[in-house]
Amino acid sequence: MPAPSSPARSAYVGLWRGGRRAAEASGVLAALDRRAADRPGGAAAHARSLFAIHDAAELVRLDVPWWTYGAAARVAAHLDALGGRARVFEYGSGASSVWLARRAARVTSVEHHPGFAALVRDLARDAGVADRLALVEVGPERSAAAGGPVVPSGRRGEAGLDYAAYVRAIDAVDGDLDLVVVDGRARGACLEAAARRLAPGGLVLLDDSQRPRYAAAVAASGLVVRRYRGWVPSLPYPRESAVLGLPGRA
Repeated sequence: MPAPSSPARSAYVGLWRGGRRAAEASGVLAALDRRAADRPGGAAAHARSLFAIHDAAELVRLDVPWWTYGAAARVAAHLDALGGRARVFEYGSGASSVWLARRAARVTSVEHHPGFAALVRDLARDAGVADRLALVEVGPERSAAAGGPVVPSGRRGEAGLDYAAYVRAIDAVDGDLDLVVVDGRARGACLEAAARRLAPGGLVLLDDSQRPRYAAAVAASGLVVRRYRGWVPSLPYPRESAVLGLPGRA
């Protein structure tokens, strides 16, 4: 969840962060915290999260990942059923890295942005889960090939960058995985890599699954898809996160 870049988005984030200071001073934030504690995932909890937009530290404090609430609940139930023994791989770090480390035996997260990786390491240390989170930095390479990158990002402003090494980072982790989170760069290629590494009953979480550029990768994965469209912590509009599993085990 790197810092926003567009002027409009930056202004919106600044508005909510300014509002948070006013809400703290007036006692509104404390009231929302109390109501959110009584009903996690409810309207008050979501309203409270709006004051944490693009603030990984605050989302860690609220103990929410940046996925739709329905998808997060499905993943939480899956990890709970494994009794804290889950092995997790994550493409794209953030508040979710700490959330996962609180519920799994081992989380390996690959991050392309060194500054953000350093922030997440600090958050994991402060949350007391640094021993369960291995955060690996793998940035893109500038492609010199005539045909362009082997694994392009697909994001605006990243033309010519190759994320092949980023996608292959999962190969450095031994054994089958109980959960793979795809929430970073080159998500179509990451989903393909994730599908090959699932343990029996394992799941893949694909965030922003509503984007058309991921449709072919989802169809080619051979996985059973359940889509969760709805609200996301800290955002004022709905999105979609999908949870995918092996046929017959989803």
